[in-house]
Amino acid sequence: MVRAILPNLPIHDDKTAPLPEDQLRKVFKKYDTNNDNLLSKEELKKAFQYLGSIIPGFRANRGLHHADANKDGYVNEGEMDELVNYAVRVGFGIKAA
Repeated sequence: MVRAILPNLPIHDDKTAPLPEDQLRKVFKKYDTNNDNLLSKEELKKAFQYLGSIIPGFRANRGLHHADANKDGYVNEGEMDELVNYAVRVGFGIKAA
């Protein structure tokens, strides 16, 4: 079921190349399951699980900590870049040269 969302997108593991930042952004947006343009901790957990994290709950907590500038408990559209930057820093995307 998870692979049906983005079927051609590889799951991140030691054998696959990191994802481009725009692909990461698409994955996170796909997990906004209630379409409120906010990512909850549970939605982030599911996104990191899809990306292949072996500790998706931890990644969701840390991603929220790094991205949630207004401390409302959600990642909004304006905070998405920080979430993507966090994901890149921990190995889920291509690092800037």
